[in-house]
Amino acid sequence: MKHKNMCYDNHYKYKLNMLELGIIMMKIIGALFVFGIVFWVAKWHWLSVIFLFLSGIIFVALLILVAIEAHQDNVLNDIAMRENNELEKKYEIR
Repeated sequence: MKHKNMCYDNHYKYKLNMLELGIIMMKIIGALFVFGIVFWVAKWHWLSVIFLFLSGIIFVALLILVAIEAHQDNVLNDIAMRENNELEKKYEIR
């Protein structure tokens, strides 16, 4: 098992929580995308490309942050399951 010497409480100094930040980022992505489409329809293609490009960059950043959070969650879940199994073995009725 990978995380033998790690404890749940001290594994990550900073735990990434993307719920609130992710919602804010999705709102920004949606607004930039809508502005990009509006400017595209209004034939301001250069401004549209800028807004669509910015929304794409923020979307990629969001995907990266969510992947990091998922990895942290998996590692912490593995550690918690290992600690739980150790406690069950310790207090097992014989």
